[in-house]
Amino acid sequence: MEKKDNNNMNEDPVIITLDDKQFRASELNDDQKVLATELHGIADEMRQLEARFNKLNRDKNYRISDFQNSLTATEENEVVEAEEEK
Repeated sequence: MEKKDNNNMNEDPVIITLDDKQFRASELNDDQKVLATELHGIADEMRQLEARFNKLNRDKNYRISDFQNSLTATEENEVVEAEEEK
């Protein structure tokens, strides 16, 4: 009996999960299937945007850190030069 249930699940896969409830293709009408497909596309794009945002944010933070380090290095060089002039 379990094999039949597993085969049935494979034949009728979960199309969308909304509010922790899974919906199978057989439970959706044609309009809902179209919306579910569109939502999958949107979710994929959002994951790509999130990954791109995370990369850009990380790169930005590196540049800020590099800039701050360059300010510290410049200040230290100025102090050394001022001491050498004395």
